[in-house]
Amino acid sequence: MATRARQIRYFFEFAGFRVMALFFGALPVELASRLGGAIVALMGPKSKKRHPRLLRNLKSAMPELDDAAAERLAIEVWRNLGYVLGEFFHLDEIARDRVEVETPELLREVVAAGKGAVLCGAHQANWEGGSAVLTTFGFKPLGVYHPMSNPLVNADVMARRMKYYPGGLMAKRDPETPVAMIRYARQNGSIAFLVDQQVHMGLQTPFFGRPAQTTPFPAMVARQCGIPLLLITGERLPGVRFRVRAKAIEVPHTADRNADIFAATAAMQAELEGAIRQHPEQWMWTHDRWK
Repeated sequence: MATRARQIRYFFEFAGFRVMALFFGALPVELASRLGGAIVALMGPKSKKRHPRLLRNLKSAMPELDDAAAERLAIEVWRNLGYVLGEFFHLDEIARDRVEVETPELLREVVAAGKGAVLCGAHQANWEGGSAVLTTFGFKPLGVYHPMSNPLVNADVMARRMKYYPGGLMAKRDPETPVAMIRYARQNGSIAFLVDQQVHMGLQTPFFGRPAQTTPFPAMVARQCGIPLLLITGERLPGVRFRVRAKAIEVPHTADRNADIFAATAAMQAELEGAIRQHPEQWMWTHDRWK
């Protein structure tokens, strides 16, 4: 009975998702973005769990904010998430001609070397559209994703994203994922991660003045396979346009493997923090980064 009820719920959730996709997809991208932003900026602060967490995170990371300033910034964080929602159904247009790359020489150099790379990003600006442009440089990344609870919605979302991950998409908690990614990297492939979320049993690296559990896997693969470790950060510009930057993170190779991995992971988090501080409203502060 429970399974049948769940299947019915999945069907209606998927129907709602398809209506939303048709609605936002039919709008010009600028209007879809603004409308999504307006809706989420209105609804997000009503969340009894995520909004208080968002405010706590902002005030802990930036103690100079008073209550009113933190609330104003929180609303803009929600607005950016709404922009991303509306823009999700226009990824092809965004990737095609709405992303400027500030460091094209570095990306071309990495691709020309033919050794693959570890590409790390964050939930910043529009992380879907910004990262999609990497395929235009010749990267064929294998990515990691967190499956949605509704398999019908999950399949639809994966179909929209798959073209930007020619190497495939693997579930975050699949035990085969780490092995497959290392194998792909050893075959000169590029692997892609989002590195701004709390990871159980991760390394305690400094992030906005507090230790945050961070995945060591990107630095470990880069060191083990001898391939570049790149941090990709994004910035939202006016008119549903974006700027993407790539930064090579040094990966030490000393006799102390663990210390090398920690140093590279901490350096990447420090660079990411610097990018977030420039536009804090464009990062997803709603997750439990310091759990």
